[in-house]
Formats: sequence, C-alpha cells, structure tokens
Amino acid sequence: MKIFVNAYLENNLGDDLFMDILVNRYPNHEFYALTNCYENNNNNVHLIKNKYLIKIIRKFNLKPLVANKLDMAITIGGSVFMETNSKHNFSLGSNPYYILGSNFGPYKTKEYFNNAHEFFKRAEDVCFREKYSYNLFSDLSNVRCASDIIFSLDVSNVRSTNNKKVVFSIISCRDKMNSTYTENYEKAIINLAKFFVKKGYEICFMSFCKLEHDEEAIENILTKCDEGVKEKVTTYYYRGNRKEAIEILADSQIIIGGRFHANILGMVLGKTVIPMMYSDKTKNVLEDMKYEGKIIDIRNLQDFDASLIIEEKDLQYKQDISFQVKDAQNHFYKLDQILKKEY
Repeated sequence: MKIFVNAYLENNLGDDLFMDILVNRYPNHEFYALTNCYENNNNNVHLIKNKYLIKIIRKFNLKPLVANKLDMAITIGGSVFMETNSKHNFSLGSNPYYILGSNFGPYKTKEYFNNAHEFFKRAEDVCFREKYSYNLFSDLSNVRCASDIIFSLDVSNVRSTNNKKVVFSIISCRDKMNSTYTENYEKAIINLAKFFVKKGYEICFMSFCKLEHDEEAIENILTKCDEGVKEKVTTYYYRGNRKEAIEILADSQIIIGGRFHANILGMVLGKTVIPMMYSDKTKNVLEDMKYEGKIIDIRNLQDFDASLIIEEKDLQYKQDISFQVKDAQNHFYKLDQILKKEY
C-alpha cells in the first residue's frame, strides 16, 4: 500500500524516531511524507522535499489532496493536537486514516474539542498515549490507549555504558511555555549542573530540536555558568543522526529530561531519569505508569536548590517499564491487521 504520513518531521529526535518505528515495522509498504529535514535511511520512504511546495501545501491546507492520491493516511506524533493561535485543519482526506501515539490538548475552546471529536470519530483507529486524552474521547468506540510508542524502540544493538555522566535535555521555555519561566529555569539548570559536578559527574547539555530553540537555550545557559562548571560541560546538538543521539544518551548514568522523550528514552536505555516537566502531558504519562522517582516541575522553580530535594536514592532509581515495552506495541494493533496481511 501507499501511505501518507502526517508527522512533525523537523529534525526533532522524538518525532524522527516515531517515523523510524513506523516505516521499519511495515517494510513491504511505501510511505510518503512532506519534509526536507528527515534523514531518510529507508528504501520504502519517499519524501516531498521541495520547500516551496511544502509551504504551499501547508498554507492552503492541501494535505488532504496529497493523501487522497495514496491508499491511506497515518498521523503519528505526540503533541499534534494542541489548540494554538493558528487554525488546525482537521482533515486527512477521504481515504481511511489512523491516528497513533498522540495526546490531546491543551485546548481552550469547545469548538476545537468538537472539531477534534468529529475528526477522531471518522478515523479507522485512534490510539492515545495517556489516559487523560483517552478519557476525553472514550465515548468513541474506535478510541484506545497504549503506552508511548518510543517504549517499543529496539535498543538491543545500542552499547550502553555506565560512565559517570549526566545528560541534560534542555528546552527553550520561550518555545515550550513562555519566557517568564526562563530565568528560573536557567538558574535551576546551573544549580543542578553544579550539584552533579561536585559529585564528580561530567555533564552533557543536549538539544533535541534546533527549530524549537533548544540550541539557543543551551548557549544562553553556558554564558551564565561558572568556569568550574563550564569546563565539565560538553554539548550535543541533534541534527538528524538518530543512532548517534541515542548513543549520547546511552553513554550516561543519569538523564535530566526536559524533553518528554528524553525521559522515555532514558527509561528504555535503563538509566536513572529525573524529569523536568514543562506541561501536564509529562505528568499524565508518569502518573499512568506510577512513576515513583524524583520529578522537577519547571512551572514551580522558585528558590530551587538541587542539594535540598535530590537524595542519593534518587540517583539510583530505575523505573520498571516491562509493561510499557509490551503495551506500546498496541498502538499498531489495528494497523497490523491491515498492513501485515499475508498476500
């Protein structure tokens, strides 16, 4: 089959891994997507790369016309249903379509919710990644829930070390929240870095997505670090090489996860994870999995002091994800029935 993939392919590590998992699962089918960013290593993936054509398609909401030229459409991604100032086009054409791996919201208006409800109602299958979103649309018989798709990532070939290193997944508060949180966030990151340097750890500040200003946030933080901390800090900027990025995470003991998927990847790699959440989407998923480790809320960082809230046991905590690893496969339950048929 020829399949249109509606995904956020802008050199964002989490979303690029979503795409990898999808196309690797169904190697006998052809996938088409709009992007000039995704580093494509698969023969069954075809990219529309012309940036001017992509701009026109997005500006005039022509994705349904593109999808209609193929056999089906799949939306795969996490926070793809947020109500923003720009108008959301709830349409993937007239062919069958599936929605995998997402959460819903935040949303502000009843109109947005109702439009989404109608869109989900017409889908062949909708599988959310947390119970909050599922409960909003549980009246629909085609709506399901499973653990985040990245829990299903195969890391059996990844060499995981136990080097005394902490990887900080840095976010831009301006991009993810609003700039009023930036000062407290930067102070907290520097405080955490000092805390771990005193304990003998090396530090890596990691960007998951340049477009969302992770790199800029890292540079701003570095300018405010003391020399004693700065000399212990390396940086890694993700630019499309998924294997390399995962190896950076694997070469550590602890991951401070600003990015949602830094936390999930850390758990998959068997690391100690300390989430720094910027929204309830992280809280909802952690609650679903009964996470008992330390959590830092970026929205509440007044007078933050790492030495007062992080205990030695927090640096050893490992989340059991055996259920999530199996449950994440359920996102593909309905698709498997169509795309894994024996012909």
